[in-house]
Amino acid sequence: MTKLSRKERMQKAEQMAGISFWVDLRKGRLTKYAIQKQVKRMIAMIFRYVILICLGFVVITPLWKLAKDAFTAPIVLGDKSSIWFPQKLSTVFVGIATSKQVLDYWPNVAYTLGITVVLTFLQVLSTGLASYSFARLKFKGSNILFVLVILTIVVPSDALMLAQYGAFRNFDVFGLIGLINGTGVGINMVGKPLAQFVLAGTGMGVKSGLYIYYMRQAIRGLPISVEEAAHVDGAGFLRTFFSIVVPSMSGTILTVSVLSFLWNYTDTYFTSLLNPNVRHLPYKYSNLQSNVRWAMDSALKKNAEWLTQVDPENPFAQTALISACALVIVLPLIIMYAFVQKRFVQGAARSGLGGD
Repeated sequence: MTKLSRKERMQKAEQMAGISFWVDLRKGRLTKYAIQKQVKRMIAMIFRYVILICLGFVVITPLWKLAKDAFTAPIVLGDKSSIWFPQKLSTVFVGIATSKQVLDYWPNVAYTLGITVVLTFLQVLSTGLASYSFARLKFKGSNILFVLVILTIVVPSDALMLAQYGAFRNFDVFGLIGLINGTGVGINMVGKPLAQFVLAGTGMGVKSGLYIYYMRQAIRGLPISVEEAAHVDGAGFLRTFFSIVVPSMSGTILTVSVLSFLWNYTDTYFTSLLNPNVRHLPYKYSNLQSNVRWAMDSALKKNAEWLTQVDPENPFAQTALISACALVIVLPLIIMYAFVQKRFVQGAARSGLGGD
């Protein structure tokens, strides 16, 4: 006889309980309380499924419409008889979107992913150390510092724009850089990815305050006894953090890493402010939306086959090209989430639970 797993045993028990309920209901062996309990349970289940279906519709519909517009043949673009599926499939707009004249996709996606991976690593490391310090170290002014961290979430980014630009336009640390280079002024870091790396590495990157708060709550939920035992054995702050805390909150770290990667990949605020580089795909896409006709016309002139199929003055064709560009830009995020979604949901659900 094969041994059933715990999950299979639970499923079998639920199935038998459901059968037993309907059998007992037909034979009149159920109390009024049991019937009310089962009805409430069924209503709650139906309500959950309705909410999930509605949320799924809200999330999937925009992506579906992007794909529908991107893969519709140019000759049937204006036909509204088909809402959800293209009447005739074509990859011409995806080809135009990935061409060198529009997005120059493959070199630029490699650049964007590389920058994003570095930013994500620096941001997770800095916010993890900061959150561990706030959760475990008690010192004068720690609550005030944490309030300042919360303010980075509350205060709009636009309010800090001028100060951040000025800081990196003449970047200096207590006058040391100006003293070393002999000019008395700092260095100009605007237009270089190093400015974004400095922000991410010092806990001031995109949504860093949110990550510090999130991981602080998760660390406070961990049992402190193991860390105290490590301190007794002579482990310091960093060794305890990397050897004990990090493995214990791997799900939370994965959740923060996914969110950090997502927001750094799609960020245009810090990119346009500190590193306005057209090789960054979301930044290039934001610029493309205002001059899509020029980009399309340039791409069509380089390819005679496209020129015979697509009219650059057709507004439906311009919309289809914008949809194709958006689709290929978010494609790496969709692929990444397909691999990490299970651990991502588990880390988000279990964060902050447990502890002594």
